[in-house]
Amino acid sequence: MNTTHLTAPAQPHVTKGDAPEQPWQALLDSAGEGIWGVDLEGRCTFVNRAALRMLGFDAQELIGQNMHAMIHHHHADGSVYPAEDCSVYNVFRRNRPVSNEVDHVFRKDGSYFWIELSAQPILHLDKVQGAVVTFRDVTQHRMAEQALRRSEKLAAVGQLASSIAHEINNPLEAVLNLVYLVRGADTLEDARHYANLAEIELVRVADITMQTLRFHRQQTAAAPVNLEDTITAILRLYASRFPARRIKVEQYLRASHEPYLLEGDIRQVLNNLIRNAYDAMPHGGTLTIRLHSATCLKTSIPGVRITIADTGTGFLPAMRGHLFEPFHTTKEVTGTGLGLWITKGIVDKHEGRIYMRSREGQGTVFTIWLPVQSAAAAVAA
Repeated sequence: MNTTHLTAPAQPHVTKGDAPEQPWQALLDSAGEGIWGVDLEGRCTFVNRAALRMLGFDAQELIGQNMHAMIHHHHADGSVYPAEDCSVYNVFRRNRPVSNEVDHVFRKDGSYFWIELSAQPILHLDKVQGAVVTFRDVTQHRMAEQALRRSEKLAAVGQLASSIAHEINNPLEAVLNLVYLVRGADTLEDARHYANLAEIELVRVADITMQTLRFHRQQTAAAPVNLEDTITAILRLYASRFPARRIKVEQYLRASHEPYLLEGDIRQVLNNLIRNAYDAMPHGGTLTIRLHSATCLKTSIPGVRITIADTGTGFLPAMRGHLFEPFHTTKEVTGTGLGLWITKGIVDKHEGRIYMRSREGQGTVFTIWLPVQSAAAAVAA
């Protein structure tokens, strides 16, 4: 475990005009990142100039005060942030160092901003005295990411609308033909037969519409999701496209768990990967989807594993190392370069893992593992 060997200062931070500053204070003030320390009671023991500038406080207003109560008291949505859940306090209370965690803090004026923070215990004579926190403002970066995610959602909506229009057009054409046949039917029995067929096609239209609404339904909390049903529903959106492109679909769906997920987000992940497989096989091929229960080998946490494999064009070696970065795409005309970046972000939010294997000209395999229970997905970001 990495530790920070600092001794909590005997005197608080003082500003010009007061007593001379301690030498270590000048060192802290020269840092570009914000820094503060807390003792075992969570009270501020030192703070540097960069932190004061970003938080809007004077040193005397923070030194000796409970830092969680001063700057970390609520979640961004306005709900109370319990001190026992504070990752900074857990550094010394539960021996959980923090590295590059994105969180938010409140300024003196009540506004909040997003930070990336790291925290380590302060040791003195091998005894924990508190914790030291370093942070930087990442609000602009987070806003830019959110804008990219919104643009990808809009692109996904356009692709989905194209798929829906294509799928709905076929049953609607069938309904029109069947209505024409009803009008010219020789017997009541023939008319009823044609009407029943028309009803079946209209039910299909209603089903596609319902799947579309479920795809974009926003959730605030995770709920049990039957992934077999979810995968089957997404494949129905491509029901006519796969045969037209001579793509064979093989499904092996068998899972004993219903993981707690944000279903709308997971639908977006699965649709992204299935759509990518479809685009990778312009001249036909085989799409294989597997679902089964699987325990994570590293953590022994129960979960489910989803595998989506195609026999398409594969990724060039130069692309593989940048696959989950924004603006890297093999679809020069239609791709945004954000789909796999969004996909990985959603999987990470669910505390899952995603892997890819690909060979140029032979196909690609994406594997996703998701835990049955995910604390991070309990509240939508």
